[in-house]
Amino acid sequence: MDVVPVDDPEGWTHPPFAGVVDDEFIWGRGAIDDKSRVLAILEAVEQALREGVRPCETVYLAFGHDEEIFGAAGAGRMAARLRSAGVRARLLVDEGGVITTGVADGIDVPVATIMVGEKGFATVRLAVTEVGGHSSMPGRQTAVGRLARAVARIQDHPFPLRLTPVAVDMLTRVREFMSEPRRTLLGLLNVAGPVAARVLAARPQTEALVRTTTAPTMISGGVKPNVLPQRAEAFVNFRILPGDSVADVLTHCRKVVRDKGMSIELDGITSEPSIDPSAGPDFDLVAAIARELVPGIAVTVGVVPGATDSRYYDDLADTRCNFAPIILNAADLERIHGTDERISRADFARLIRFNRLLLDRLARP
Repeated sequence: MDVVPVDDPEGWTHPPFAGVVDDEFIWGRGAIDDKSRVLAILEAVEQALREGVRPCETVYLAFGHDEEIFGAAGAGRMAARLRSAGVRARLLVDEGGVITTGVADGIDVPVATIMVGEKGFATVRLAVTEVGGHSSMPGRQTAVGRLARAVARIQDHPFPLRLTPVAVDMLTRVREFMSEPRRTLLGLLNVAGPVAARVLAARPQTEALVRTTTAPTMISGGVKPNVLPQRAEAFVNFRILPGDSVADVLTHCRKVVRDKGMSIELDGITSEPSIDPSAGPDFDLVAAIARELVPGIAVTVGVVPGATDSRYYDDLADTRCNFAPIILNAADLERIHGTDERISRADFARLIRFNRLLLDRLARP
C-alpha cells in the first residue's frame, strides 16, 4: 500500500518505517493514512471467516496501490471492472472521516463526521515570459512582478462563501450538542445561512466546508539577482466545493488575474467534486455502529476536503460513507502526512471491531 514520503525522518520519535509498536501506539508513516484501515479490514474478514460468517450479499475488498497519486491505476481500473460487470453496491465504505475531540468549535462531546462525498481537485499553472536583460535597466514590470501580482489577485479574490445542502445537514445534526446562542442560530439556517457561513469561514479547519479554497503552493522565476527573469511560473491548488467545477476554477482565475499575456492553464490531474452529496439509505447503519463503539458522540455528515479513491466508485453505490471510528484531536490530525504519524492501539482495535460489526450486520437477511 502506498503512503506519502517523509521529509524529516530525523524529527520522528521513532524511524518512520521501522514499524515500532509500544505500549500505547503504533508508529510510522501510514499508521493513520491508511495502512491501519487496510489491516483492520483484513483482520475483521479473517475473524468472520474463522467463525463461519456468511454475508447475505457480496462484499468486495478493493485496495488501491496508488491512492496518494490519484489512484488511476488502482481504484480507477477496479471501478471500471465493477462497472463493466454491472455491479451496483448498497454501501461504499472508505477513508476520510474520523471522530474528533476539541476540534468542532462549541461542541464538548466527540464528533463523528461520516463523509458522504468529497471536494474536487485542480491545480492551475500561471506562466509569463518577458524579454529579460540587466536588472539595472528594468522595464515597467518584470516577469516575477507580473506573476506575483497575478498570484496575489487570485489569493485576494477567493471563491464566494456558500452553504451547501450537505453543510446545512451537517450543522442541523450537531445543533443539539451546541450551547446558546449557536443552537438558536442553527435553528434559523433558512434565514441565517450567510451568517453561519461567515462563522465557519473564520477558521481554516471549517472554511473548507463553505468555499472552494485557494492555495498558492509553488512559485519560481529568474536565475540570478542582477538578471531580469525571462520566465516565471506559479502553481495554485484549489479544492472545489460541490456545486462548483474544474471549469469554474479556470474561469475564475482568468477573470481575477486580468492579464491577457499570462498563460493560465490546468496542470496535472483534476477531479470534479461529488454531485449533490447526501446521506444515503445505509448512513444510519454506519452511524449506529459508531455510536455503539463510542457512546455519547455526536454523529454528522461531511465532505472530504481532499481526494480519496471513493470518487471512482461514486456512481456504483447507493450510500457512501468515508469514515473510521478512530478518535483524534487537533494535534493528531497534524500527524497525518506530518511528523510522528501514529495510531493508538485502542483506536486500531476499535477499527477492527467496526469492520467486524459491519460484516455482521451485512450477514443478516
